[in-house]
Amino acid sequence: MLTLYTAVGILRFQDSIKEHKTPTVINNRQEYGLTEEEFFLWSSLAFQIRQIHELQSAFSERLKKHHRSENIPIEPYLNRLLLRGLVVKGDGLTGVDALYRLLGELYISPLQDSFSVRLFTCIYLCMKKKLHTKELIHYLKKPARTYMKKNKHPEKKDVILESNSLKQGLRKIVFIVTKSTIRSIYAILNKIRKKDGKHILFMSETRVPIGGNLKAIDSRIKERGLDKEFKISYSFSKTLQQSKLKTFFTWSRLLWLIAKQDYIFVDDYVPIFKTITLYKDTKLIQVWHAGVGFKSVGYSRFGKAGSPLPKDSCHRKYDYALVGSNGLIPVYEEVFGIPRNHFIATGLPRLDDYLNQNKISEFKNQFYKDFPELLGRKIIMFAPTYRGNTQKEAYYPYDKINMNLVKELCEHEYAFIFKMHPFITEKIEIPKENNKYIKDLSNYGDINEMFYVTDVLITDFSSNIYEFALQRKPMIFYAFDKDFYQLTRGVHRTLEQAPGVVCERFEEVIEVIKNNKYDMNKLNDFLNESFNDHKRLSSDIAIDKILLNKE
Repeated sequence: MLTLYTAVGILRFQDSIKEHKTPTVINNRQEYGLTEEEFFLWSSLAFQIRQIHELQSAFSERLKKHHRSENIPIEPYLNRLLLRGLVVKGDGLTGVDALYRLLGELYISPLQDSFSVRLFTCIYLCMKKKLHTKELIHYLKKPARTYMKKNKHPEKKDVILESNSLKQGLRKIVFIVTKSTIRSIYAILNKIRKKDGKHILFMSETRVPIGGNLKAIDSRIKERGLDKEFKISYSFSKTLQQSKLKTFFTWSRLLWLIAKQDYIFVDDYVPIFKTITLYKDTKLIQVWHAGVGFKSVGYSRFGKAGSPLPKDSCHRKYDYALVGSNGLIPVYEEVFGIPRNHFIATGLPRLDDYLNQNKISEFKNQFYKDFPELLGRKIIMFAPTYRGNTQKEAYYPYDKINMNLVKELCEHEYAFIFKMHPFITEKIEIPKENNKYIKDLSNYGDINEMFYVTDVLITDFSSNIYEFALQRKPMIFYAFDKDFYQLTRGVHRTLEQAPGVVCERFEEVIEVIKNNKYDMNKLNDFLNESFNDHKRLSSDIAIDKILLNKE
């Protein structure tokens, strides 16, 4: 049984007759004076959710800081605070159950704040390493006004209701006018540029250059000589990282291309199709860059931060979507919000020759030519997903990695390489004296090819397990925030179903590697669920079905 604790109430310091401030907590309009020990305990739980051993450690640390005996028992003070309702607890067999029971009957009472309060609070939390610098802008902003209203026209924006200020309202109006202009330009271009059923566009607004499933389909079209029958165009940019003005000019060129196309292949979320809706004579095909992992994406995050709005996303506009197997159709049916008959279980085109021995040998030769010092070492790849709600906020808390333990591990038979998510721009610091067998290769090569030289994968909720599973090698799932992530970010399956060992502390990860305590029992079930046994190449299935209208 797991028990979680947190503090509730508002802290005030009242004047006392001895010219000292008495800590007082207000809860449900009642004031409760606290002894010094009770205050140390209550403050250890303020804005924190802790287990009993974590609480004991924090309590002892506060006692030590104020030159008090660290051996004072915690139980009498904890029971007193629980009886008065100033500390609450939740029990459960799992962390998720305990957290649900802890928070289920609590509510947040909003307090008036100011920019200065938010600023100094953020500075304090950054100094304590409780807040990442990439999240500063988010928390410094004035909280948006919340509202609840019956929406009779969900496709329209209520600018007055959704705006906190005149400036914000004017910006929304400019944005709406800009979107209307873009739609009008597309409508005109679509009438001017006649289609002939022979134009294909490969595009992405998140990746440069072409790669993955798009590259595999493009290459196969050319191998079959179909590029003589179809006119192929390309557009690859990173509009999410551009200024709004530059994005407008990028889209202006893109609209000219889009208006002529009969088939458009994309491999990720494409913002321009949030703005425009293609005419029926143009087919939009999503070949999604990922296989399947744990974290929720698209509409499977509905109701959580970063979730698309019901009628304001390109996901619901796909005519076709490729998935790895029939077993994954229900997963992506929820992700994209489109009917089941829009899916084609082709497998992933980029895996058509993934296990080709010549390709594997060629990559290994080049890799060890670039890094000869790693030859003969067992390579551990650290490749987690990012934290944060959006691409701009993406980060990873590197303080959750014990570099001393990594250094110790690499003193003999191992090498440790970092392959961070493309959204994470901050680099991990590796001391020069340790960079022979510890390397950041985030910008080196394709991760799926790097799996050829990887002996152990350390990941978390990432979809990179999809390709790595084909290697039939050990996986470790290091999720220091397992329960919190699963509740707030959302997952379509929990880590308890992971095809490998799950660890919540980095020390456990190192222990698993040192003692070879890997778990391979769930791997076969994962492979059977995630892959169909096709007699044809995945690229051919997609080309025949979509371009040639063959089964």
